[in-house]
Amino acid sequence: MHATIRQYEVSGDPHAVSEAIQATFIPQLQGLPGYVSYMWIDPSAEGGRMLSVTVFDTEERAEASNAVAAAWLAAHPQFQLQLINIEVGPVVAHG
Repeated sequence: MHATIRQYEVSGDPHAVSEAIQATFIPQLQGLPGYVSYMWIDPSAEGGRMLSVTVFDTEERAEASNAVAAAWLAAHPQFQLQLINIEVGPVVAHG
């Protein structure tokens, strides 16, 4: 398994972003081959910074999910999300 971690700054309404992620982005990912899981995380408890963790069965599929995320982001400028960082790596332990 391989995970992609993306960090975003959110200038818009974090609740609206979360609802849209749940309704439209997660179903897109779930339809991709090798999909394992996706999480949208608010580490700031205020929505100013958000993290996502996407897990796929292979590195190539995890990397490919970045293009899907970029397309979703470009199609939803109203949410004022700015991608800060992307990291992809193998899952070395999980539970």
